[in-house]
Amino acid sequence: MATDETSKADTDKPKSKRDRKATEESIVAAFERVLLRDGVPGLGVNAIAQEAGVNKVLIYRYFQDLRGLASHWAGQGSFWPTELELIYNDPEGFASLDIPDRVRTVLCNYMDQIRARPRTVELLAGELLSPNDITRALADAMVAPGRGVADYIELESAETDLSDKVWRLIFVINAVTAFMGVRERNNPEYMGLDLREDEAWELLRDTIWQMSGKYLKD
Repeated sequence: MATDETSKADTDKPKSKRDRKATEESIVAAFERVLLRDGVPGLGVNAIAQEAGVNKVLIYRYFQDLRGLASHWAGQGSFWPTELELIYNDPEGFASLDIPDRVRTVLCNYMDQIRARPRTVELLAGELLSPNDITRALADAMVAPGRGVADYIELESAETDLSDKVWRLIFVINAVTAFMGVRERNNPEYMGLDLREDEAWELLRDTIWQMSGKYLKD
């Protein structure tokens, strides 16, 4: 019954609104296809319009500009991991950990989550090689999950102030994740390891886990 009501509601919408929604979805899907096929340098209004089969004027009308389209795309999908994904979708189990273990759990899981997202790795490659308004717009989309996971970590309840140490770790882990993710994509042989193999990442994850635990608990 709910499905019938939903279908009826969609049918009752003015045709122009249905057409606009379909066109927006087509443009957003085209943005993703171009990103995955041609990388950040290939993202342009003309390329996306051609991929979507629409007039480029519609991109400006619906999204203001390319940065607006990038922000919209990143905000509606799984481009960045959510706060729940970063805590393994287990708030109760996460809350049972001490504060240092909550931090390093998130840091190690962040690395795994980014590696599992080829679109995100493509952005990281773009940030390294050709930073522009698009890469900045996509990076801005990470702010919300970052704030959300902070609420789960509850850093302010730690026995000692760990803020400075945590931000130093975030800085390092972000750099490692970006470099290794892009390296796996473009030149996977690294110091005798094949970054396409899970064993290489397990070694990296275990190293981060041990080093960050010692750093936070000393």
